[in-house]
Amino acid sequence: MRKVKIEIPIILLTIVMLALMALSGNLVYKSLSEIVNSMLAESHPDNKLLLVKDANSDLNEMENVVKLYALSERKSYLNDYYEINNSLESKLTDIKNTTIADSLSRPLLDSMITLSQQKMVIWKNILNLHLSKKTEHESFNQYFETLDTIMVVQDTIHFEEAEKRGFLKRLFGKQPEPPKPVIVDRTVEKQILRQEMQDLEEEIRQRNQEMSTTEAAYLQKNLQVNEALSAVIARLELKEQESLLQKSQEADSLATQTYKRLVQFALSLILLMILVLFLFFRDLRKSRAYQKALREAKTQAENLARTKELFVATVSHEMRTPVNAIHGLSEQLLQQKHDAKIEKDLQVIFESTQHLTELVNDTFDFTRIENQRLQLNPIDFSLNDLLDKLELYNRKSTAAKNIRFELEKNFDESLVLFGDEGRLKQILSNLLTNAIKFTDAGLVKLKADAQPQKENILLSVEISDTGIGIAEESQQLIFNDFVQLDTDINKKSGGTGLGLYIVKKLVELLNGEITLKSQLGLGTVINVNLPFKIGDRKKLQKNIESYPAPSGLKNKKVLLVDDDEFNRHLLKNIFNKWKIDFDEAENGKQAVELSERNVYSLILMDIRMPVMNGTEAAQKIKASGNTAKIMALSANTGNETLNSTEHGFDSAMEKPFTEAALYHSIQRVLGQESEVEKPEPKKTEGIKPDLSELERMGNGDSKFLQEMITLFISSSENSLQAMQENLAGKNFQAIADLAHKLAAPVKYMNVLHLYDKVKSLQNMAENNPDVDLLENMIAELKLEIETLNAELTALLTKISV
Repeated sequence: MRKVKIEIPIILLTIVMLALMALSGNLVYKSLSEIVNSMLAESHPDNKLLLVKDANSDLNEMENVVKLYALSERKSYLNDYYEINNSLESKLTDIKNTTIADSLSRPLLDSMITLSQQKMVIWKNILNLHLSKKTEHESFNQYFETLDTIMVVQDTIHFEEAEKRGFLKRLFGKQPEPPKPVIVDRTVEKQILRQEMQDLEEEIRQRNQEMSTTEAAYLQKNLQVNEALSAVIARLELKEQESLLQKSQEADSLATQTYKRLVQFALSLILLMILVLFLFFRDLRKSRAYQKALREAKTQAENLARTKELFVATVSHEMRTPVNAIHGLSEQLLQQKHDAKIEKDLQVIFESTQHLTELVNDTFDFTRIENQRLQLNPIDFSLNDLLDKLELYNRKSTAAKNIRFELEKNFDESLVLFGDEGRLKQILSNLLTNAIKFTDAGLVKLKADAQPQKENILLSVEISDTGIGIAEESQQLIFNDFVQLDTDINKKSGGTGLGLYIVKKLVELLNGEITLKSQLGLGTVINVNLPFKIGDRKKLQKNIESYPAPSGLKNKKVLLVDDDEFNRHLLKNIFNKWKIDFDEAENGKQAVELSERNVYSLILMDIRMPVMNGTEAAQKIKASGNTAKIMALSANTGNETLNSTEHGFDSAMEKPFTEAALYHSIQRVLGQESEVEKPEPKKTEGIKPDLSELERMGNGDSKFLQEMITLFISSSENSLQAMQENLAGKNFQAIADLAHKLAAPVKYMNVLHLYDKVKSLQNMAENNPDVDLLENMIAELKLEIETLNAELTALLTKISV
């Protein structure tokens, strides 16, 4: 009761403290947010004031440009004027748009826009005055040119043209009189022109006087507009200063208020903490005496239990040797010929020692479990082989009791798991032994399922029987230590009552779970779920399987098409081992050209290549009437369209592949085999490469392995460098292509988690490129590739030595 009393106030005070902390944090957060927003607002420039000053600057520049044109009449100033005019109109439109959201500054901004437009009109009119003045000067210049012409061409004298006469008249006739001179007088024309020039000069003088007066009026108006604009801008600046001052005062007020709140909440929390500590230490002093007594009693109990466990472990360990000896000798004696009495006595000895062996083993396992000295020994093992052995071991027992034994497998028989095979066998063997022991009629069934999860395989085993069943009140106790049900069978066969207890502890040690369902007279069903890692089938094989050359390629030629040197080198090594002649090409265009010059029975074609991809090349080769079989090699999984005739391929195979898969694929496409075995995917732990497949493909050739490792290191480093360069240029398709090429070599290294990252990078670059995410993925991939290459370099050194 005292414990409850001390816990209640501590819990209540803790709740109050948490509530105060949450409230204070919320208020402080709001206050700080307001202060920060106010500071951000102060730090940001006033866009409308900047626009106003920028527009005013353009107005002044327009004024200077017009004045310069009036003095020099250069056309470049006219172009500057029109550019400034367009820029001003755009800026005035922006200022007008800002007035929509700023109702306080709207009158001043409207005034600024109106004044600016007035000034633009003033200088436009002044410019037009000077443009018209230029036209008058051109008219005056024309008169001067005419006058110059008249002055240069003086009064002239010319003669009348003589009468034309024929030849005979000129020979025999009278000589004609000489021509008479004609005088042209320009005096009148000069006088008229001078009078017109005087009239024009007078008109120009009068108009210049009027233009000067008009221009002076415009300039006077411009001064007034400038003064008004200056006043408007000054008022806007003053208003901005007042706004900044107001925001600063508000921020100071918020900061002061926040400090006060923090002090108040801090004092409250300190007082509550003092109260909690007081209650805690008061209770702690009272409980120390009880804890000391409990520790002493616990130490004594542990010493006693340890002594008993040591005694049991020692006795059970010492008993195993003589018991095993008696059991083995009795088994050997039973195989010899004796009379009926001696054989019966030997049978009793054999069965008794067998039972005693089980008791000793259970006791020994129990002591190791209790002392937590039971260790796991994980290995690669075949689940199918394990279950077959269990079936074989228990067939004799079920046949002796005239009951059926059924084994149901719902998994791929080639499945290999990585874990403690011995402990799994012990668990299933104990459960099967119990099921057979308590079943006199019907059947005992073992059903096994294996379901893939994220990184593991979940093994689900169900062991059912049609035996006597277990009462509901006993089902909660059956997995406890030294528990035996009060049945005739138990009284007859005996036992330690440790079998199911050991099973439960082993299941927990393997991170699994066990459940039981049973009814009296109907039987029992026990379910065991255990997670295992995926194993490596190669580690189960003692001999390396080698494949002969495909029968359909004898004395034939093959074309290998792949832009990746790593993949071509691998294929070349296999075909060299098979002693099959081949050519190689680095892209689809070269493949088409080679197919036109040579006869091939088989073309192995990569899909994604530069210059011309594999699909285009295959279609062109087929369209030309070439009868060669074309097999697509693709690192993209699940690409079903590669087998369709519209793409030009006769078959397809996923990269990377094993020699077995390549052999059977070639046999199938050439009509030599009906089915092909697909290579089973493997998973390698950590970053360690597994080169067993490459070793097998190279038929144990260390030089080939060195070349493949060297090519991988070089190509992977080049690919990563190219990825980083293309990322800087945002060439996402190039990154996808590079990742596609890198995927197959990585998978040949049998580092599948790294392969998954490469494919994820390819999908990201192709479908939804994000620069930041791609950068992180490439950086992470670079670190792992560097780690892998370091392992490969070290391995390369060992191979070369």
